Amino acid sequence: MSETVIGIDLGTTNTCVCVHLNNKLKILENKEGGRTTPSYVFFTEQNSVIVGQYAKRMADVKPEYGIYEIKRLVGRKYDDPYIKKNLNYLPFQVTNISNDPVVVVQTKTQVFKRSPQELCAYILGKIKSDAEAKLGHPINKAVITVPAYFNIAQREMTLAAAKTIGFIVLKLLNEPTAAALSYYYEHKSSDGDGYSLVYDLGGGTFDVAILQRNGSDITILGVDGETHLGGHDFDNLLVEHVCQVLISQYNYNPKNDRRNMRRLNNECEEVKKMLSESEETSIILNAFVPNSNIVEIPITRGQFESKAEHLFQKTIDIMTRCLEKVNLKKSDIKEVILSGGSTRIPKIQSMISAYFNGKVLNKFINPDECVAEGAAIQAALLSKNPSQTISQIKITDVTALSLGISDFVDVMTFMIKRNTPIPVTKTTKRVTVYNNQANMSFDIYEGERLNAKKNYFLGHLEITDLTPAPPGQCGVTVVMTVDQNGILTVKATETVSNRTKDVKIVYTRGSRSDGDIKKVVVEAEENTAEDERFRQFADIKGFVYKYCIRAMYNFEEKGLVATHKDVYDKCSDVLKKLKDLDVDDEKEVIKLKQQVVPLCKPLEKKYAFKYMP
Repeated sequence: MSETVIGIDLGTTNTCVCVHLNNKLKILENKEGGRTTPSYVFFTEQNSVIVGQYAKRMADVKPEYGIYEIKRLVGRKYDDPYIKKNLNYLPFQVTNISNDPVVVVQTKTQVFKRSPQELCAYILGKIKSDAEAKLGHPINKAVITVPAYFNIAQREMTLAAAKTIGFIVLKLLNEPTAAALSYYYEHKSSDGDGYSLVYDLGGGTFDVAILQRNGSDITILGVDGETHLGGHDFDNLLVEHVCQVLISQYNYNPKNDRRNMRRLNNECEEVKKMLSESEETSIILNAFVPNSNIVEIPITRGQFESKAEHLFQKTIDIMTRCLEKVNLKKSDIKEVILSGGSTRIPKIQSMISAYFNGKVLNKFINPDECVAEGAAIQAALLSKNPSQTISQIKITDVTALSLGISDFVDVMTFMIKRNTPIPVTKTTKRVTVYNNQANMSFDIYEGERLNAKKNYFLGHLEITDLTPAPPGQCGVTVVMTVDQNGILTVKATETVSNRTKDVKIVYTRGSRSDGDIKKVVVEAEENTAEDERFRQFADIKGFVYKYCIRAMYNFEEKGLVATHKDVYDKCSDVLKKLKDLDVDDEKEVIKLKQQVVPLCKPLEKKYAFKYMP
């Protein structure tokens, strides 16, 4: 099997594949000769499946058999409002099966039901076959790009689709990072040290990434974006405009006709592209409306820009948010790199340039191919094939904020510190608090505060059926890993029985849309005194908690409850009072400690209590 690793941009509109061989980047054309492959799947009357350019052509004739914009369905639930909204513009049927969106195609002889994962696998299968034909040998390893904002379900579904057709995915690479890699590779000899911002607006998704370049080293500082903002949303604005005109002027609603909606989508997409080159054009519909041979609807660039302005502005707002996350100003950005086909829109370019005070924007010759080129560069960096050796670029992703778990008194255990390069794995150990404790739970947080509840809650993990043991004598090992695909895994394993539970959480900075990393770090710095006070309180509370529990255990085990019931009851009473006390009740906790410890201490020594803190 070949060790060659290819790079794949699995796009909403088009899919592109590239390879880095012998110090050169090469786009691998498909069998039809195209440099990109439309992300279309078509089911024929003969029950076969066609993918790519021919699928797109046939979908124009029989839209109910042609599936596209699959990426917008990946990893989402059927009741997702975004799915509901997009169903208005899709000419094929999407049904609800256990709250998963499933595409249904009914030909004359068969009914096909396919999940988004299966549909993506069809596209990747063609890409794999065409790449193998072009290179002349089997290919089974790839780097695949995904939007920076893809969540855990979307990332895992992409991996599963690739695995289905025989790909080993060495890395899921965020799309704006791929674009930056391509740009840096192309300009590797230039004096490009400093901060760069990548603005990546494609057919279905928008991403922004901020990177720092120091010679050949690239560090990803922050990402942000939207998984449902792109060229198709601009198309839909034009489609909605035309529908309103047809309803008001011709008393005809095309949304009831799948074939006409498919035609209308195609026409509006072409008109959008034309408006990037000219100030005005017309949407021309032949034999579209009953009793009207030709319908011509004029549209100007200004009208289009006005309709889409709120979406354009949304991308600017996301850029601002990303800059704030990494504590940078606009003036700190040395280079602004554009990628994605939708960056051809003049208004978008002018808004970005104005945002950066007239800065000249760095544009790719072909923005549709740069993400695949970046994937190919990353693929070469991971490849063991000598023909793919590439050494002039090193890329590092880091954790934006510290990651950890809370203990039973809400103290944050910082397992992975902020700015740690990923992939990374860290381990810590916990012991039971109670006698014969059956379960142990872990709340997972991101942030810099010692009081875990003042950090971002990411998820919860619980391990059950622990081996019965005295308090503090059953241990659990907790392993926290952030892998190269932006997936955080927290695994808990009991040291006696080896019972294991784990939970997976997406960990890309973009997944926390309301996050403000700068604010988190500043707040932590400004509240060091408060955190130190909390540490002292938690130490005392934790000690008293464990002291009472373990003292009561010894009373029970040694048969002392009846003879020393007053001390036993005092421990029980202190535990109940401790439960609801917080840092403002520090004096009360100290008072409880002074009440219970002197009572127990003589008995602790006399009867040789075990496991005392």
